[in-house]
Amino acid sequence: MPVLLIDYTWFHAVNDQHKLNNVLALSAKQIQEQQLHAIEADIIYSEAKGISVMGHPPQVDGELTLASLLQQVYRANFQQRRSTSTSDTLDECNILKLDFKSMKALQSSLNEIGKYLKELPPCLHQHVWINADILTGPGGSKGEDLRPKFDAVEFLELLTAETSMTKSTTLSIGWTTSLNDIRAPYTLDMIDEMISLLRPYPNKNITFPIRATSFRTSWEALRRLYDNDVDENKKWTLTLWWSLTNEQHKLTKEEMNWIHELLESGDDSVLPNRTYYDLVHFSPPRKK
Repeated sequence: MPVLLIDYTWFHAVNDQHKLNNVLALSAKQIQEQQLHAIEADIIYSEAKGISVMGHPPQVDGELTLASLLQQVYRANFQQRRSTSTSDTLDECNILKLDFKSMKALQSSLNEIGKYLKELPPCLHQHVWINADILTGPGGSKGEDLRPKFDAVEFLELLTAETSMTKSTTLSIGWTTSLNDIRAPYTLDMIDEMISLLRPYPNKNITFPIRATSFRTSWEALRRLYDNDVDENKKWTLTLWWSLTNEQHKLTKEEMNWIHELLESGDDSVLPNRTYYDLVHFSPPRKK
């Protein structure tokens, strides 16, 4: 049975020791049931400590360091516990998504990431994701600065260099967003800018994190990302994300069903099993 991307259970913002303990314990219990898990964790640079720590802006410091998180994830066999064979591991593997909030946080983390990757079988490297918002995206209001904290070319060159330990990881590269308008669309210009940026980097593992509340209003533009015209041998994926549940900002059940029906049950044969769903309270209907 092929692994379905929709089957991953996502743990969002695993940025402190308590959350990490809970996730690793739950994952260990459910391994016998062949459930797949994905940890998403945010990384900032601590000026006080001079190292990368787990946290999300406006935080400027955190108690859990990236080095400690990686060590604990490795000791728990979170990714390599499915390593019964190369072919099995390649498909059935938990995901570790590292969401960097600044270039300084990324640069100061490369040594620790390299150590972690060195301990994993090479076939597992694609299940380590390096995430960053590298282009300006939807929803900004007048006077709001949505400029990314990264230079897009510098980011890609740093992580894809042949000498880099991260060259076989998955790059999760997206656009900045604003809560000013949570359904503001990704435009064709935004999508074209990203595709043009990736042309010098064929044969790379790429997923595009997309704000789920903008998906419906952006579908005409986003459809292009499912057709990888940079490298026809690589299938790009999308990762839909959203975690707010208050009445003003929630993703409705109707929206979730519309997305699922379009991507997994529609007539377009290119779309099924090309999307991850990092969505709170998302429980799609399953075919028997």
